[in-house]
Amino acid sequence: MPRTSVFRRPSVLAPLLAAMAAAGLSAPPAQAGSSLGGPVNRSEVLSRAQYWDAQDVQYNQGATYGDGDGHSYRTDCSGFIAMAWHLSATGLGSATTQTLDSRSLTARINKSDLRPGDALDNISDHVVLFVRWNNQATGDFTYLHQSNSRTDMTYGSGNVYSGNISSYPASSYVALRYNKVVEDNSTPPPATPVGMTGFAPADFNGDGRTDLAAVDAATGKMFLYPGTGVGTFGERSLIGTNWDSLANMTPGDFNGDGKADIAAVGKGDGKLYVYPGTGSGAFGASWSAGTGWNSLDHFVGGDFNADGRADIAAVGKADGRLYVFPGTGTGWFAAPVSAGTGWNIMRDLVGGDFNADGRSDVAAVQAPQGSTGDMYLYPGTGQNTFGNRSTIGTDW
Repeated sequence: MPRTSVFRRPSVLAPLLAAMAAAGLSAPPAQAGSSLGGPVNRSEVLSRAQYWDAQDVQYNQGATYGDGDGHSYRTDCSGFIAMAWHLSATGLGSATTQTLDSRSLTARINKSDLRPGDALDNISDHVVLFVRWNNQATGDFTYLHQSNSRTDMTYGSGNVYSGNISSYPASSYVALRYNKVVEDNSTPPPATPVGMTGFAPADFNGDGRTDLAAVDAATGKMFLYPGTGVGTFGERSLIGTNWDSLANMTPGDFNGDGKADIAAVGKGDGKLYVYPGTGSGAFGASWSAGTGWNSLDHFVGGDFNADGRADIAAVGKADGRLYVFPGTGTGWFAAPVSAGTGWNIMRDLVGGDFNADGRSDVAAVQAPQGSTGDMYLYPGTGQNTFGNRSTIGTDW
């Protein structure tokens, strides 16, 4: 799965502010606390951001909206930051992505030092408000922003070091701290990750039905959800631990024994690890199938060269190319083949024979800034390439 996703209600600011209050911190309403252009503490920055979120403020570069304190700010990405920071530049003259990166206003900081109420600024295009770390060690975080003309305030999750943040490469952002931000008396603990991640669908227990393997983000434990064959899943079972140290889980029969395996990339060392499936819902000891795989993202499995062996396709983080790594059937992969450019604007890549021609295709969602979230089908040719894409859905 991609490292960047966008989601809506419920607000993630409310529980964060509650945690700050429980720690003895104040969480003032938007119309209270700081003065225009004056010092502002982090809890108030989040509270002011929550005010616009609660008001469902709509994106419009030619409009303004109030902050509840008698001042209005431009209703776009940088105007939202100006409002949250209570800057003195108001109305349609609110700060821009360029002027936010001014040493008289902000200081550039290391991304690893980001704290709630700081900002990540793509100087040319977009800026987001940093809300919290989901996993500070790996760089996963949550943000809030004004995204495009079809939506109001939007939450997103991504990684500060890799992948995309609101459809722009993470590498294009700089971390900014408002010069007048005031640290609260204490800092709430990092948020505990919740929910399941790293979904991998395949027949892991050998009953002819597609199961789902997924990792609990809070504990790193892997669970198997056995498929029933009617679109539901049976009771889950624990099948592994410490899977939070891995990324880009991809299923496939990579060693050619007829049983579904999982390949995944070590977050710390960038190695590709293959975990051989036993056919009973468990996995044997892994082996390393190469290094440098952390330079890739959006992994997807399939037989893209029609040789009966499971391959891996993945997108280069630096160049946006789709690369196919032909499987050898021994748990190793041959040198990559370039299968096209411009894939860095796609997310949620999924492999399968979607047009029933016996060849592995790829479906993916386009997600650059301003996109409608169209889903496209890239028909496989069986020669490590793909034909012309076609639109197969919207609002994905």
